Amino acid sequence: MTRFLVLSAVVLFLTASAGWAGDKDIYRIGIPKSAFRDVPPALLSFAGMPFKDLMKSQTGLNGEVVMEADAMNIARMLEAGKLELGVFLGHEFAWAREKHPTLEPIVCTVPRPKEIQAFLLVRWDNKADNLGDLKGSRLALATTSRDHARMFLDKRKAAEMTGGDFSSTAKAATVHDAIQKVIDEEVDVTVTDQAAWNYFQKLYPGASENLRVLSKSEIFPPTVIAFKKGSLDDEVVKKVRDGLLSAHETSKVAKLLNLIRVEKFDLVPAGYDDSLKACLKAYPLPAADK
Repeated sequence: MTRFLVLSAVVLFLTASAGWAGDKDIYRIGIPKSAFRDVPPALLSFAGMPFKDLMKSQTGLNGEVVMEADAMNIARMLEAGKLELGVFLGHEFAWAREKHPTLEPIVCTVPRPKEIQAFLLVRWDNKADNLGDLKGSRLALATTSRDHARMFLDKRKAAEMTGGDFSSTAKAATVHDAIQKVIDEEVDVTVTDQAAWNYFQKLYPGASENLRVLSKSEIFPPTVIAFKKGSLDDEVVKKVRDGLLSAHETSKVAKLLNLIRVEKFDLVPAGYDDSLKACLKAYPLPAADK
């Protein structure tokens, strides 16, 4: 349900901020369904409704949330003028920018923890040096695993398990459940994102000592809110940016940000383009989207 809160927070901030611009009747905001593995489809259809009312009451203008199958669809819709704004995970924006170089980030999120990273975890007494030593072993994979964690697992499998695979994959409802399966020796390895791993260590410091990191990923670029360059007036972009940058100063919003482990929205950092290039090199655009 955390991802549902993420969606709600992003919609809240974007609809309120976009409404301030005042030169359109409706601002269409694209959010990919692929970012919300743990939210039932029926809930997604209702996610943006409260925030349309919020924007209307605060600004007198309307916003429209558009759910799309994936981020590349959102990129194409931005390019075609069917959306004004889009939400992209960092690796998704690297892919989108390669195909649509006119896309520009307005702000990025500052997650908590700040590094977006993935880890392969095994028991402390597991002798493996890498996944190549775990051919024929048992994997636990949470249905709620974040995309970058799954991508890292697939990358390490391709590089280190040539000619082999896991003997079985146990599904887990949450990342914490998958980690517990490793501790209980029901499986041999799992993958986790840094936020889930940090939280597990905080909740269960003793149990965490039974685990070790087999390998860790590169640091992924942060999530961005983007638009097609030239599709919005500079004043519109400035008002959206300023509204998002100050969102955490409101106590109600700050509490919601804390729930979703986001510290605040921030300016896109220096070197962001370089981080996109590095991400794209490590995790190329899927063949289906080329």
